[in-house]
Amino acid sequence: MPKIDTFIGRSNTIRNALTEFELRNKLMLFSAAITQLPMAVVITSDQGIIEYSNPGFTALSGYTEAEAKGQPMSILNSGVQSKVFYRNFWETINAGKIWQGEIVNRKKSGEHYTEYCIVCPITGPDAEIVHFISIKQDITQRKKEQEALAESEQSFQELANLLLQPVFEVDLKGNIVFSNKAGLDLFGYTRYDIEEQEFEAIRLFAPEERPRVLQNMAARIQGITFENHEYTALKKDGTPFPILIYSEPIIRRGIPVGVRGLCLDISERKRNEEKLLELNQTLEERVEERTRELEVTHQQMILQEKLASIGQLAAGLAHEINNPVNFVRINFATLREDVSDLGQLIREYRAVFQEIEHSGLAPEAMERLKALEKKLKVDEVLDELPELFDESRRGFERIGTILSSMRNFSFRHALNQRVPFDLNQGIRDTLIIAQNEYRYYAEVETRLGELPAAPCNPEQINQVFLNIVVNCAHAIASQKRHEKGRIVIETGNGDDNVWCTITDDGPGIPEQIRNRIFEPFFTTKDPGKGTGLGLSISYDIIANKHGGSLTVSCPPEGGSVFTIRLPLKAAEASTSS
Repeated sequence: MPKIDTFIGRSNTIRNALTEFELRNKLMLFSAAITQLPMAVVITSDQGIIEYSNPGFTALSGYTEAEAKGQPMSILNSGVQSKVFYRNFWETINAGKIWQGEIVNRKKSGEHYTEYCIVCPITGPDAEIVHFISIKQDITQRKKEQEALAESEQSFQELANLLLQPVFEVDLKGNIVFSNKAGLDLFGYTRYDIEEQEFEAIRLFAPEERPRVLQNMAARIQGITFENHEYTALKKDGTPFPILIYSEPIIRRGIPVGVRGLCLDISERKRNEEKLLELNQTLEERVEERTRELEVTHQQMILQEKLASIGQLAAGLAHEINNPVNFVRINFATLREDVSDLGQLIREYRAVFQEIEHSGLAPEAMERLKALEKKLKVDEVLDELPELFDESRRGFERIGTILSSMRNFSFRHALNQRVPFDLNQGIRDTLIIAQNEYRYYAEVETRLGELPAAPCNPEQINQVFLNIVVNCAHAIASQKRHEKGRIVIETGNGDDNVWCTITDDGPGIPEQIRNRIFEPFFTTKDPGKGTGLGLSISYDIIANKHGGSLTVSCPPEGGSVFTIRLPLKAAEASTSS
């Protein structure tokens, strides 16, 4: 039995030794852990007297373990917290509860710092509080950053509130997380409506717009562009109004977290657009009316220019007609005398026949007849009569030709009417009408090719021929030559057009004004001798009304060449003036 007791005693001693060894190892482990812990650890008595502090506390407060030991925790008191704060603190931990929160304390150097502190009561075997353990973390820098962030957010809100345009932020759930004052005022909501509850952004839009709003919001977050940024919005009282929204995704650490945007109330713009549309419509009507008036005025100018041209040619036409009329009148005077003489001779023959019938042959009467025939030059009269009639016939034909050309020249089709027209016949009629304008200054040579009929307005094309021929004649006349100049008119056709060139050997057109000769009212003639509309109207007729071209060139040897081209396919008549 003694051996057994001895063995049992030794076993207990070994067990106790092992337990103590394990406890020592654990204590060393806990001590190393607390020592190396980057946070401050302080153990105090139940009265707040420091009994232990780790190196983290020294780094935080500046007090070494030796300096802190035996000191009350109040050595850290900065005076920032109130007495009420500390009363609540002690009431909490003395009640056996854990206290945690932020405290502004003071380092050994007097510098204030902010810590986050957790204080736990430690109870003994009888459940009485015997110690407190505090774990502290310096959050001064984090507080500064939080304060800076708070200041930044405050500055952003203040700045946003200064903006006249509404600014908003929406999270990924579609809830509004921020709106400036302008946004609240625009929609009629308060900050409480937005911040104190989840507020879906689509509530601000008309029901029919909401699917498109959600689609565009998703596209914006995904970085997909879209075109239409206009919507119909709703105020808190249900009033609809148009808005325009500009938005961009909010990116944090490379990840979209929401949408920030700016919206504009475009009610006034929409009203202005409607007014502008109405004004534009009214303006278009007025422009159309004014265009019609200008077209009427333009046609009147063309007619006046044509009448002026005809008036200018009237004297020449009168002269052209007067020439054949004069020799017809002279011929008829001669014929009247001849017929009178022949009547006298016939009456004398009848008298002689009566004498012969009553008294027989009377030699004296026969001699009287012969003397009368000789006096009246009957043989010459008989020879002259056919020539007089032929000459009169030619005069009548000349008058008929002039009248026919005048009729062709002055015949009027409808303004936009297009009929097949032989340009060669138009040139012939024009040369007859304008003969008195060029006959004293230039010889006209025609080289008229065989042409297909071109769809055009004949009177307008004749006016172009007249304007250019007269212009060429006046250019030659301005040189005051001793000999006549030369005008050559040539026609031909291509695959899809007919053309006519009118060439003169006059002074030509200086290069510096060549590009201006088709401008309205531009003329190189002396004041009172030209309106400056002839070539301008000619260009409008050919280019605008017939879809052709009218150009001018001046060869090195001198003179001018006007080239007219008309399409064989009728062009739509233009009302351009």
